[in-house]
Amino acid sequence: MGTRLRNKVAIVTGGGAGIGEAICKKFALEGAKIVVCGLSDDPVQEVASQIEANGGVAIPFQGDISQAPNARACVQLAVDTFGKLDILINNAGVFPAVGYINEYPIDALEYMLQNNIQSTFMMTKFAVPFLQKTKGCIVCAGSEAGIDGDAQNAPYSGTKGYIHAFTRAVAAEQAQFGVRANVVCPGPIDTAWTRSETSPMTPKMEKLFLSATPMGRRGTPEEVANVYLFLASDEASYVTGALYTVDGGITISKGPIGLMADSEMKKAPEGELELEFSHEGDTVRRPFQEMRSGDLYEEELRTSDQSATLRNTLIGLSLAAVGVLATRFFSNSSTKSQTNTMDNRNQNREEQNQREGARDESQLNALHTNAEAQKGAQPQGQTDEAKTGKAQMGAATGTGPSTNVSVGGQSGQAGQPEGNADQDNQPNGNDKGFTNEAATGNND
Repeated sequence: MGTRLRNKVAIVTGGGAGIGEAICKKFALEGAKIVVCGLSDDPVQEVASQIEANGGVAIPFQGDISQAPNARACVQLAVDTFGKLDILINNAGVFPAVGYINEYPIDALEYMLQNNIQSTFMMTKFAVPFLQKTKGCIVCAGSEAGIDGDAQNAPYSGTKGYIHAFTRAVAAEQAQFGVRANVVCPGPIDTAWTRSETSPMTPKMEKLFLSATPMGRRGTPEEVANVYLFLASDEASYVTGALYTVDGGITISKGPIGLMADSEMKKAPEGELELEFSHEGDTVRRPFQEMRSGDLYEEELRTSDQSATLRNTLIGLSLAAVGVLATRFFSNSSTKSQTNTMDNRNQNREEQNQREGARDESQLNALHTNAEAQKGAQPQGQTDEAKTGKAQMGAATGTGPSTNVSVGGQSGQAGQPEGNADQDNQPNGNDKGFTNEAATGNND
């Protein structure tokens, strides 16, 4: 037994047949612990048992990993059983039909979108958090068809082109977390997919792709598994975002050059793996099937999802309540501010009215005093005693000896010649005896 993957934990999807079986057994020979993943009627239990019988470590997982609960349960099974996850091999895929694009079955396209694309996305999504912890890697199954495109096989070619772009994007994204991601692109490999008796291919198609392969033969599943092993090992520590073609040269072929291949090149190498299910694979459309293992994990994850939904609902309600309280607080603050503003305005208006009332009262008092003084006024030549009285009256009104007062159209003199009787004879806002004090609110 080798050591290239010693103590590594790997999930291999589509591990029950074809290339997937070869990957599982090759990895186990190099010391990896394997989760053999497949659909419910794939021989994943048999492959796991054979690995165990040869001294390896493997457990089966059966379920449709294009469905999120199953994909998450598969990853969780690996982590719960072995304590970690180092390698994800996204090998699962289907090849249900061929045909010209205007004749291609729509349900076959939908079946491929589910099992070629969605399964790869789901497994990658749920595996990445654990791969980040171990600085692990992902290797996905592409195809030469995703590079060049195959006639009468355009939808399948499109799904593989997606895998290429998706994996390269994951490689660019996850490098910062220490996770590598690469693609293996097989050509015509000796599995059920490339034989007309076990696949949608016609005998003519089978003959054409063999003649278009420069090496003039199909590859073996073990030859492809060898490239997966390299990319999953630490030997490929500087390899990420790469597309590795394992296709006998078909992507560089121009015409039927396979017919001219050397006879030795046409011979497949002797492998070390005992493969029992190479010619079994998903080449017919099968309905969705529930997984038979991992039920415990699926139930736990469903409960976790329900708890998360409840938690998010409670958070949403709490935020809504905070919003309502904040709205009420700021509304009350605005109302109080408006009330304070109105109170201030009313107070200012009241103070102004008081000042104006005090000023008017002072003016009336002055006028009354002047009128009383005018009644007691005497003609020119009056006695000194009368003059002294007028002077005292003027002092009381703040006008002094030079002030003239007019009341009811009559005028009086206070120590001035008769010709100045009409000068400054009305009270005004500048009478220092009362107006300034009233204006400043200091009129006590």
